[in-house]
Amino acid sequence: MMRKQQSSVAQAGSALIVALIFLLLMTLLGTSAMQSSTIQERMASNWRDWNLAFQSAEAGLREAEQFLLDTVALPEFDDTAGLYEVNSPDRPAWPGSPMSVGVGNVIPYAGTPLAGVSEQPRYIIEELSTITPAGTETETGTPLEEVFFFRVTAIGFGGAVDDAGVPIASVILRTVYRSR
Repeated sequence: MMRKQQSSVAQAGSALIVALIFLLLMTLLGTSAMQSSTIQERMASNWRDWNLAFQSAEAGLREAEQFLLDTVALPEFDDTAGLYEVNSPDRPAWPGSPMSVGVGNVIPYAGTPLAGVSEQPRYIIEELSTITPAGTETETGTPLEEVFFFRVTAIGFGGAVDDAGVPIASVILRTVYRSR
């Protein structure tokens, strides 16, 4: 009879060890699942922030192009008020760190304030060279208008900011616009 009691005691001890191992495995699985979901949530948040910054920069570009389209007599591009000559050394250095606003400053977005962004977009307009289209030489004395080109650079910001209040995500878009 003593033999039977020893085997049941040994089995009770092994069941406890197996249960503890399963508990440890389940804990590890749960922890890794939580870490994975946290990383995915951060990625989704970063994507949303970048998308807001992109849309903000796009709104700045569209506003600048509308300004160029609607303004009958454009002001002089003299490196002030966000209007620069091409490749002026006074224009902003946005890809740099820290971002400069340039000597001639920038044009702030004047449209309906964009929701969810930490700062409204801003942009600059550079006047590129003008051309007279080929085949428009006039022997009859009727001058044709020159075609003007402008480079518009806009920066947009996402909604998240760091501890100092500086936007975390920013997107810079650039386009070349041809006058009417």
